Amino acid sequence: MNEARPVLCIGDTDVDLFIEVATLPGFDQKIDGRLVARTPGGMAANVAVALARLGTPARLSSCIGDDADGHFAYAKLAEEGVDLRRVRTLAGTRTFTCLVFLGPSGEKALVRLPTGAYLPDPATLDPRDFADVAHVHLTMGRPAVTRRALALAREAGCTVSLDLEESDLPAETVPVVEALRTADLVFVNERTHRALEARCLGSARGGLPLVMTMGARGSRYRAAGTSVDAPGIAVQPVDTTGAGDAFAAAFIHTHLLHGMPPAAALAFANTAAALGTRAIGAQTALPGRDEVEEHLASEQKD
Repeated sequence: MNEARPVLCIGDTDVDLFIEVATLPGFDQKIDGRLVARTPGGMAANVAVALARLGTPARLSSCIGDDADGHFAYAKLAEEGVDLRRVRTLAGTRTFTCLVFLGPSGEKALVRLPTGAYLPDPATLDPRDFADVAHVHLTMGRPAVTRRALALAREAGCTVSLDLEESDLPAETVPVVEALRTADLVFVNERTHRALEARCLGSARGGLPLVMTMGARGSRYRAAGTSVDAPGIAVQPVDTTGAGDAFAAAFIHTHLLHGMPPAAALAFANTAAALGTRAIGAQTALPGRDEVEEHLASEQKD
């Protein structure tokens, strides 16, 4: 594929509020916490920024509210060089927000506060936005958006990757089966993978390539007749928010756009995801391509 052609990321843009806690409270419990950061986030926005830092042109189709959070997120994305011409500002609407509770180990728990600006309206997806792209990356937050995006990508001849999270899986199985059969690559974590298998949706993938992230243990690529594992990269995480998005961007960049073999692409993506956990915020520490390659080279020397 032509490196100059962008990747179109479709989905959410939000603002993350990070709250440091010693432990999570139960119902009817009260604990002390500390607000430590306010940063831009959202799965689609995170992937777009990660791609841009790796050197792949990124286009974002999303929406924000016309509030301070929306202006803040837009400005930060613009600084990264992401193409924001398909980001719609919705009048009288609050920007999607996420509360991120950080534990001492860098792990997190999230509470989403969806608004009318959570995901783009399917009707706003324009075939012209797909005409010049190399690849489309999307989520399953709203099945109607996913269905239309997949159809438009197919009409334009684009490859498509789908990032599935358990919390986004609809109760109805048909949209999931359709998406699994249409996408070229699916990203899941172990929890989502178990949820798919429990609902007997694993067979819907057929020979579709699937990449599973496994936290500190690394990642796995599976396709028809192929299974490849890559070990995790040892780092002391500060915040793991967005690590999966950093991984997805890096795998798209290396494997789908530049033809790197799965094993090498997994190693590159594991490294990018690990380096992205060094600071609070999903986008704060996302690495550039040179930084990932230098870290990989140093790992191989050791």
